[in-house]
Amino acid sequence: MHILHVVETLHTGGLERVVIDLALQQAALGHECMVVCLFEKGSLAGELEDKNIPVSCCNKKNSLDLKAVRCLAGTIGVFHPDIVHTHNMSCNYYAALALLKDRKIRLINTRHGIGEMRRKQKWLFGMSLFRTACLVGVCSQATTLLGKQFPFFRHRMKTIPNGIVLERHPRRTEQRHGQLTRSLGLPPESLLITVVARLNPVKNHRMLIEAFALTAEKLPQARLIIIGDGALRPDLEKLARDLGVDDKLLFLGDRRDVAELLAGMDLFVLPSTQEGHSISLIEACASGLPIIATNVGGNPEIVKDGVNGLLTESNNVPALADKMEKLLLDREKRERFGQNGRKWAETEGSVQAMAQRYQDIYAK
Repeated sequence: MHILHVVETLHTGGLERVVIDLALQQAALGHECMVVCLFEKGSLAGELEDKNIPVSCCNKKNSLDLKAVRCLAGTIGVFHPDIVHTHNMSCNYYAALALLKDRKIRLINTRHGIGEMRRKQKWLFGMSLFRTACLVGVCSQATTLLGKQFPFFRHRMKTIPNGIVLERHPRRTEQRHGQLTRSLGLPPESLLITVVARLNPVKNHRMLIEAFALTAEKLPQARLIIIGDGALRPDLEKLARDLGVDDKLLFLGDRRDVAELLAGMDLFVLPSTQEGHSISLIEACASGLPIIATNVGGNPEIVKDGVNGLLTESNNVPALADKMEKLLLDREKRERFGQNGRKWAETEGSVQAMAQRYQDIYAK
């Protein structure tokens, strides 16, 4: 089967990680895969090209760009896909326009988030659904929301959770914790809290830093390790200084060794105000880390409260601080949560399971 994936870019991010891992898994199963980026290729494109999966780009402008439509149509004409699999909204309506003259090729869309749509964007996406054979949400809440937004197409909707390459993620051990504290220049008794997310408002790092400041007053050995980068970094660094915890907080920026870093942490926290089916949460589970996450979006589908982690209210700083303190003081609970998280990832969070679910849709 020839499968063409369409994304905006392949810069660092959860959606992009899903597309790359899915295409690599599909290629390993014998399918011919290609990825088209509407804008530029992005920093992760080389991972596919190194495995002989071609990546092209349409250099789309920010406004409606008919040249990008023609570019995509030309690529489709050369590659001859059986399936065009688009990721998120703009990719779907660009692909629908590119496929106007070819009714045989099936168009599949995955909606990776649950954020609000602008009025024009919602209209364009809704029109493209007339050409779309199946619309996938990455968590039950995302699919439910799509059903409310586009009830006419509800019969075409499915839920397929994201998956990751579990083999990339070593499990957390005390030895790896020691190696990490040494590499970061931290005391060996440090209790390491981490988050992996872009530094943008929806990820709500501010809430985490404010809660960490309360936790650090009672647990001076606690350290916060923030992995990821973005426009908010200067503001968040200033917040840490204002709260007096800048000496206990490390901004590591974008990293290519996230799996190795996670294997040395003690606790993973995701304070988002909204979330789809978070790749970073699946990675934390695969690493055997206990988790605290806000009770939003698809988070409760990954983090089972009291089983592999704890759920907390969005923007409730004292509640998050209290949960972090209690979990850091309870090593036995952290280990139990981590073991349960790894078991969940092995059955529900693998790229193999995700690829098979998509294959079942393609086959229909």
